[in-house]
Amino acid sequence: MLAVGDALPSVSLEDDSGASIRTDDLLGTPLVLYFYPKDDTPGCTSEASQFRDLYKQFVKKGARVVGVSRDSAESHRRFKAKYKIPFTLLADVDSRLCDACGVIVEKVMYGKKRLGIQRATFLIGADGRVRRVWPKVSVDEHAEDVLASLEG
Repeated sequence: MLAVGDALPSVSLEDDSGASIRTDDLLGTPLVLYFYPKDDTPGCTSEASQFRDLYKQFVKKGARVVGVSRDSAESHRRFKAKYKIPFTLLADVDSRLCDACGVIVEKVMYGKKRLGIQRATFLIGADGRVRRVWPKVSVDEHAEDVLASLEG
């Protein structure tokens, strides 16, 4: 998993509008990059809703919020519309960014092992370097904790 001081990997992905975007294009201001397992599931919806509810406060602190999962851009569009999510969601269907950031882990669900996204958040500085890492995120009050860590 990326650690404090590491550079954000340079990867090109599709965003929720279908446009190609490079992670480099997200830099220049603080970036809250959060990884979540799947659109429209209870925990992921709660997490996205918390970031949504605090979004204006993140913007006031000069930060950009971006969510990443391995869902498709179309899935992201439906998820954003259903829950009125105001920030960008990146479709990492080929797991390039997830793999580069080290958030793919073995999970056991109903007795079966599979690889999936470990819920994690990275605060990336304007310079593209990781400032803080929240590995194995617990959804409750996570967005508030991330917001409190921002200067300004």
